[in-house]
Amino acid sequence: MAVTISEMQEELHLDGEEGILQSLITEGTDYVRSAVNYDLPVEEYEKYPLFDRAVKTYVSSYYYDRSTGVGTNKGLSMMINHLRGRVWGAANGKD
Repeated sequence: MAVTISEMQEELHLDGEEGILQSLITEGTDYVRSAVNYDLPVEEYEKYPLFDRAVKTYVSSYYYDRSTGVGTNKGLSMMINHLRGRVWGAANGKD
């Protein structure tokens, strides 16, 4: 499963904004993968519903506050830590 523009439009109650949403989805996907384990292909992450939620949280946060001055959203940080554990567990036969 991958986050789509239409999902983000619905979640953020938007019409239009396709360009910025696609950019934020791409950035969010890259950000979460970089924070967890960039060596894994995105298809591996997409089996975890939490990955999509983390990307959506990234998109929502940066759509409304496009500066990085406030730091990473705490909920996003928690999701990334949980994904790290899930990915580590899967790599070590514990998932």
